[in-house]
Amino acid sequence: MKLHAFLISVAVAFIRTNAVSISYETVAPIAQPEAVTISEKAGVKFKPQVKMDGGCTSFPAVNAAGETSSGLPADGGNYGCVEAPLGSQVYGRATWYKGVWAIMYAWYYPKSFIAIVGTGTHDWQNAVVWIDNPAVGTPKILGLSTSKKSETNYMKPSITTETFKSSSNYDKAKAPIQNVNVTSVKLVSTSILGPMFLRSTPEAGEFQDLIMWSQLPEAARTAFAGKEIGDVPFSDANFQKKLGEAWPF
Repeated sequence: MKLHAFLISVAVAFIRTNAVSISYETVAPIAQPEAVTISEKAGVKFKPQVKMDGGCTSFPAVNAAGETSSGLPADGGNYGCVEAPLGSQVYGRATWYKGVWAIMYAWYYPKSFIAIVGTGTHDWQNAVVWIDNPAVGTPKILGLSTSKKSETNYMKPSITTETFKSSSNYDKAKAPIQNVNVTSVKLVSTSILGPMFLRSTPEAGEFQDLIMWSQLPEAARTAFAGKEIGDVPFSDANFQKKLGEAWPF
């Protein structure tokens, strides 16, 4: 029995370390499937709209076959990544956390930026929409947490050296949440003389096809377990930790 478990673990590790990487612009998004479960329906209902402002636009990170994005090297600015030719993707994962229903939405970028300067291959941004109960007739938004790099605090009154000092990886807000179109929070992916981050905005954005964790093909879900496409916020290794960092109450 122990030998059988060992062989399975070796096989899984082999798959993870041999994920196929393909050119970033050829990764096709997974079409948004019909929402069936309560969790999936809530994911669609509260899906944010995002305006891309600077750096790269978001791209799919993995296709249905489990092939991952190659990303882009740090040099070259945002050349080749201002538009996703096959369309983009938003990934979702949801669970109860301390008595509140948490829906994490995550976007992948082929490179990271500080202002207009590329700094590395692969980047992720995410937002957590906290609601009271996905099973009731009219769920209510209780809070919103949007990711940022821990060294950036754009909420300082002016841009100084203090702008780049923060003790949190998220900006956090409790209800009433501003800039919500019915049930969709409006976000912008931007930077202010620092790393890219998400924040609330009154401006309308775009929607991407949503694929929830439970809806992902097994090959795609396995690909997210590795480090080939950066530090995935909703992976098994990171999801609970990120919710703890994002907790706004």
